[in-house]
Amino acid sequence: MKNILLLILLVLSSMSYGQEKKLKVYLENNQFFNPEIGNYLEVELNFTGYTLNYVTENNVMYAEVEISQIFSQNDTIVSADRYRLRSPKVVDSIVDDFFDIQKYALLPGSYDYELSIKDVNANQDPISVNTTIEIEDLSGGLSISSFIAAESIKPNPSDQNIFTKAGYDVVPLIGNYYPTEVQNLLYYFEVYNSDADLSDSVYVVEQKIINKNKATDIEQYTRYYRYETSELQPVSKVVDISLLPTGAYTLEINILNRDKTVIGRTSFDFDRNNTEEVNAVAYESVILNPAFKESIPDDSVAYYVGSLIPIAGQAEVKNIIRLLKKKDKEQNYRYLQAFWKQAAPENPYEGWIKYKAQVQSVERLFATNFQVGFETDRGRVFLQYGAPNSVIEQPSSPSEYPYEIWQYDQIKQFSNRRFIFYSTTNLNEDYRLLHSDMIGEIQNYRWKYALNKRNTPDSDLDDPTGGAKPHFGGNSSLYFNSY
Repeated sequence: MKNILLLILLVLSSMSYGQEKKLKVYLENNQFFNPEIGNYLEVELNFTGYTLNYVTENNVMYAEVEISQIFSQNDTIVSADRYRLRSPKVVDSIVDDFFDIQKYALLPGSYDYELSIKDVNANQDPISVNTTIEIEDLSGGLSISSFIAAESIKPNPSDQNIFTKAGYDVVPLIGNYYPTEVQNLLYYFEVYNSDADLSDSVYVVEQKIINKNKATDIEQYTRYYRYETSELQPVSKVVDISLLPTGAYTLEINILNRDKTVIGRTSFDFDRNNTEEVNAVAYESVILNPAFKESIPDDSVAYYVGSLIPIAGQAEVKNIIRLLKKKDKEQNYRYLQAFWKQAAPENPYEGWIKYKAQVQSVERLFATNFQVGFETDRGRVFLQYGAPNSVIEQPSSPSEYPYEIWQYDQIKQFSNRRFIFYSTTNLNEDYRLLHSDMIGEIQNYRWKYALNKRNTPDSDLDDPTGGAKPHFGGNSSLYFNSY
């Protein structure tokens, strides 16, 4: 059902707009079924923004590609599509990756698939791929769609778009690698025709994670979800993998009848790298470096150990909290030194001093009457990801709560990530994180409504704006989407 390919021509060393670059595109196809149109194929293209060539027109900088897709059987064209696609406009020299998703209704069978993509603004030949695609018949009985590993899933979207599926907006995750900073595995699939194929009125979806090296289930990740039979059932779930150790795994989904017999199955192989595993930092036997001890007053050591929480893994946070409850200053010193020996092995003391300066900056900038700087949402984000590349501050607005939008050009492998903080009290610099498009952070699809809630009634629960009308001075959407 699923096929993933990477279409790459090596990227030139120069990244300037004035020189041509080589196009890099990820291709994936997934199969679904709709009672109204039958079997259909979704062809998903993910364009790496910086590998395209950009032009300026009417003061707007954009890239453009020409795409051709052909499905044929026995040298006869069954379906063909040719179109041009523009990238998002470039704002403040920030280039975004972007998707194109097309749906093709196809009868069951084998198809020759031809894809051609040309960078319109480059003097280069198109890149192309030719492959065979098998379309299964998902209409004849109980069946399962392709499995989608997602970057984000939002329920009940008010606007239909390329990511919309059966009441959800599902933004695909490229690849199957989950680094330490990704703490949740999101997935989506659909179950078809259970009402026609099962004599019972209910069935169960079993979720398991299997260690591929040991071929054993990891029991704490096994879950069971009960559904009533229907023609189409979307299944959307989030798996907390923050404590899943480094390794190769299979997420297995089984459809069970009342007798616990497996009547359908799908799976997803993924790799996990977790440098913040369950193992606690070993600190009891650490020989204290006098420099570490001299850098912190005795009455502040607990504060600085607590300040490690924003950059510690979830398992390590529990160890820090447990240590702070003991109120043992000597052990706090040892822990702090052991932590930085692990976090900055080449020069632990230098790593600590640099971080200490950041903690002090966060204290000056974000502390409130009831929270120290690193406990605030802005302080935590600053310490975890560094200083933002740009900040929009809106301390007053006719209808919106005071808010700030932070933008990061790059956070590790992720580009152009945004955080919006707001204050419902407008007191003591009390700003809380409302929404972010960074993986692992709060993703609130109704953030616009929450920001306007001060004087806007909630007239539509399915509307991200809550039914709020555009109003003078309400520029949060403009600012958030301008990056």
